[in-house]
Amino acid sequence: MRRSDMSELELLMDVDPAEAVALARRISAEIPGDADVWGWLADACVANGQFDDALAALAEYLRRDPDWVEAYAQRASLLAELGRFDAAVIELEVGRSLDSESPRLVQSEAMCLELQGKLKEADALYDRAEQLDSAVEAPPRFDRGKARQAIQGVLRQVAKSGLKLNAVIEEVPKRATSKKLLSRQLELQDERTLVVYLRNLERELTGDAEIEDLAELFEDRLAELVDAN
Repeated sequence: MRRSDMSELELLMDVDPAEAVALARRISAEIPGDADVWGWLADACVANGQFDDALAALAEYLRRDPDWVEAYAQRASLLAELGRFDAAVIELEVGRSLDSESPRLVQSEAMCLELQGKLKEADALYDRAEQLDSAVEAPPRFDRGKARQAIQGVLRQVAKSGLKLNAVIEEVPKRATSKKLLSRQLELQDERTLVVYLRNLERELTGDAEIEDLAELFEDRLAELVDAN
């Protein structure tokens, strides 16, 4: 796969993920035997919210390179994203048979546990993944009182524009069968009630993040939610 194609895909995933998917599909049709292109297609599909298509692309990758442990880790995370935890466990088991000390695999297992409400077990695995590889950082954990204050502070500023919301803070979504659990960070339940899934926000931040970073991320996600509605 050409470096120029990789650079273009990387850029498009940030600015136009739908076009990134289209480009990756064109490249995969041209060089279907290249395993890497299927990995890029999977990443583009994730960026565009096409999780089932990403799973299919990763399956194509593994047909060509069945020993790439990170593909199993990514498939497990995506299956957890879709609430398909039993299937995620199978991916984790296959990955562990190849490399039980893979930090990405341990991180994916942590995500699966977290979304099932097993928060202490999840945090222990996040810490273990970071111990195995410092680049795989455990999500920061903010004091819940300070996190609530930061979120309410943003909402007070937003209220000046006429949008008045009351925030309900939850750790993770409770409905494990709903789609996009990992990326579901905010949810409008009615015109005034906003549910904030705090761990899903924290997962986007690095370990050295401050409470101001959480507030800024929340503000960005709130703007996206309002625009979508």
